[in-house]
Amino acid sequence: MSDLDPFKVFMEIQLGLPRNGPGSREATRAAFKLLPPLPSEPEILDLGAGQGAATLELLRLTDGRVTAVDIMKPFLDRLEANAEGEGVPETRLRTLCADFEDLHLPQGVFDLIWSEGAIYNLGFEEGLALWRPFLAPGRYAVISDCIWKTDEPSLEIRHFWDEAYPSMGTLAENAARAQRAGFEVLGTHWLTEDDWWTEYYGPMKDRIRALLPDYAGAPEALAVFKEEEEEMELFERFQDQYGYCFFVLQAKS
Repeated sequence: MSDLDPFKVFMEIQLGLPRNGPGSREATRAAFKLLPPLPSEPEILDLGAGQGAATLELLRLTDGRVTAVDIMKPFLDRLEANAEGEGVPETRLRTLCADFEDLHLPQGVFDLIWSEGAIYNLGFEEGLALWRPFLAPGRYAVISDCIWKTDEPSLEIRHFWDEAYPSMGTLAENAARAQRAGFEVLGTHWLTEDDWWTEYYGPMKDRIRALLPDYAGAPEALAVFKEEEEEMELFERFQDQYGYCFFVLQAKS
């Protein structure tokens, strides 16, 4: 047994991907279109931004400023490099390496909170309740979360998600959670199968194949690869029973 850090291997996979979770430019745009009109230069808070696939799209979709938060500094470094490559002015992008469970940001100033595939770390209702104070009165949140498409999932996939995300709910359950957290649901948008594979699972398979020769004798790395491959295999088999869905929300006055 070596002393290789499995997290290092995980990061090496993730930094080689175009995005750090299921999604696409088209999915981000489709969810954004469900929003009512925003101010001409909105203040946007992107929580769990990763390498910034959604952040950069929000900068393209608006003339506003994005504060992108992630706990992983290497992701934010990549986001900053990508933004510079696209010619994004420094005045329009702020990155913050922080835990989004403990944010030291001004309250009541953001026109839009955006978060793709990250709220599971807190739980849907808990995360919304924690983040709502950062919104200006009556403003909006667009949050994607992994949810059940059925009330009676197969035991195998239920067991997997009970371990990975015990509070995962259905569409109706998350809508009720949003209400309790102080939001009205304005709309929803499901990710498609392509949104999982084209920019996330497909590149992940290629990335694992590329890294295998470097870690062939490292059981810690092989365990990380196996875990990722098992997750992809489960999605292939059970994608009719769960998926990611955007919730477009408005803070209640």
